[in-house]
Amino acid sequence: MKKVAQFRRSNGANAGFNEKLAWQLSKGPASGRELAERLGMTLSEFNRLVIHIMRRGGKTLQVEASNQISLGGGYIDRTYTLVRNPRRVASPPSKPMVINYRNDCSEEAKKRHREAAKRRARLIASGLYLECMG
Repeated sequence: MKKVAQFRRSNGANAGFNEKLAWQLSKGPASGRELAERLGMTLSEFNRLVIHIMRRGGKTLQVEASNQISLGGGYIDRTYTLVRNPRRVASPPSKPMVINYRNDCSEEAKKRHREAAKRRARLIASGLYLECMG
């Protein structure tokens, strides 16, 4: 199956539902019953998942539904269309991880740490630094 856009991965029963739905709707509009049959699930389960996607208004996938059609027996069907093609959404860069808030961040300390790192690198390269050798 072609991967259309980047979605959050999971190992649940409905893993990859957004990708599968986008792939099916990229072929053209389809009813909920047709899509549920293609995806191998019941219509009620499909409706629950699609309504969740439409309410959430995802950044990657946007689906639009027509008016409800009552099928009898409490089942509801709609025709679903893809509003826009899924696109990759990069998450914003996270803040750098702080290991210790009490670290000395002065310029002198940074210079001292850089010199110590250079010294360690020289010793490691020459094979004299035994702490990292185990």
